[in-house]
Amino acid sequence: MKKRMYRFFIDYEKEERWVNDMADRGWNLKKTVVGYFVFEKGTPGQYIYRNEFINRKSKDYFEFLDEMHIECVSKFGGWAYYRKSKSEGPFEIFSDASSKINYIKSMNRIFIFVLLLNLIIGIYNLSLGLREFVVGSMNTSVGCMNLIVALLLFIPIVKNENRKKGLKQDLHIFEG
Repeated sequence: MKKRMYRFFIDYEKEERWVNDMADRGWNLKKTVVGYFVFEKGTPGQYIYRNEFINRKSKDYFEFLDEMHIECVSKFGGWAYYRKSKSEGPFEIFSDASSKINYIKSMNRIFIFVLLLNLIIGIYNLSLGLREFVVGSMNTSVGCMNLIVALLLFIPIVKNENRKKGLKQDLHIFEG
């Protein structure tokens, strides 16, 4: 039996928790595309899931995951979902704070680029919309949508920066 669900998450950690909650109830992730999730009925608590922004990951990286018995369930755009049997113990993608900090930095670089691109295009479309009456409403609408996307991207950037700050503090505590 399959279950299709639509959920949009701005926070990747919250999304991962939700997918793991679904797995604990016996719904195993089979596929995901931005906001669209396909689950298959299985054994409750069988898997642990992790998601990752996979910007420029090599074939060797995926072979390493495979050797560690980590299955790539779904890849879309720059994101991937992995799973591992819960019976094999805890499963984390990042082994230390430094690698997690670098991961967050690379994710935020992409988010900031897309935010700035939407901001520039949004302002450009708004300026066109205010000057030209014939197609102005279309430009204004598109410009507003670009600005909304930019605003929505600002949220995960701030959350990631706070995560990074917390990891850096933890890193300094452990280094003494």
